Amino acid sequence: MIRTKASISLILLVSLMVSLVLAVACSRGDSSAWVGATPLEEALSNGKPTVAEFGAATCIPCKRMKPILEELAAEYGDRLNMSFVDVFKQSDLANRYLISLIPTQIFFDTSGQRIASHVGFWPKEDILAYLEELGLL
Repeated sequence: MIRTKASISLILLVSLMVSLVLAVACSRGDSSAWVGATPLEEALSNGKPTVAEFGAATCIPCKRMKPILEELAAEYGDRLNMSFVDVFKQSDLANRYLISLIPTQIFFDTSGQRIASHVGFWPKEDILAYLEELGLL
């Protein structure tokens, strides 16, 4: 019985240590915003529609989204804001928008009101079609 309690305590301690190491590892890395990204607060107040990508530098689907969103920023930056929010570095924003999975893309109208969202990887063509469907392009 004592040996079982000690084993369970050891397992819990190791689990806690692994969780802490993973949390620190996931919050590191180059999470700087991608080229063409505008800080979310600025984007929502400048009168253009906004696509905000909530993600992290350590997230594989987020890494796949990065070049797509950079292309959109380069091609449509005069008509559309593209914003990147690192959920580990800007957890207040992630909490405000109830982000539970990454990557999540949130679409805002010209007045900064949230009008739609999408979770997961999304090809450029599908994003463009959705932007047109929403009337943002």
